[in-house]
Amino acid sequence: MTTTKIPATWERWCTTGRHGKGARKKNAVRKCLNSGHVRGYFSDIVLRPDLDTTHSMYPSLEHLAGPKNHTEAVVEARIFNDMKSHMSEEEFWRVIEHLFSVGINKGRIVAPFGKRLPKGWSPARHYTATEAEQNGPAKEIKQGQ
Repeated sequence: MTTTKIPATWERWCTTGRHGKGARKKNAVRKCLNSGHVRGYFSDIVLRPDLDTTHSMYPSLEHLAGPKNHTEAVVEARIFNDMKSHMSEEEFWRVIEHLFSVGINKGRIVAPFGKRLPKGWSPARHYTATEAEQNGPAKEIKQGQ
């Protein structure tokens, strides 16, 4: 049986972290590998292991069938994994459907439906505030000061 090769950019990621290393992570990466890219299991967004670990889109190991079942682990962006962490997969999709319905009712989601996030999308905030976020907007210095 041939084992799918892990992309070189993912090899290092597979050796890091507290919640699984080595074969566990490689197995999860292989499950999410599509045309040479590792895509988030729920989001289908191309993931990048070279991001800072505090970045919201940093890859995270997601256990689909409980924290001790490593054979049913996949990869997802940290922010989506955190959203799902207290739910089963069924509950997660039900909440997504509920949020979609609420978004329609509030006029925040409008037709046409099925719009995907743009390539390279990332939330504006991450797990560690940047210097600009901590200090607020830069103050304009007027000439002569």
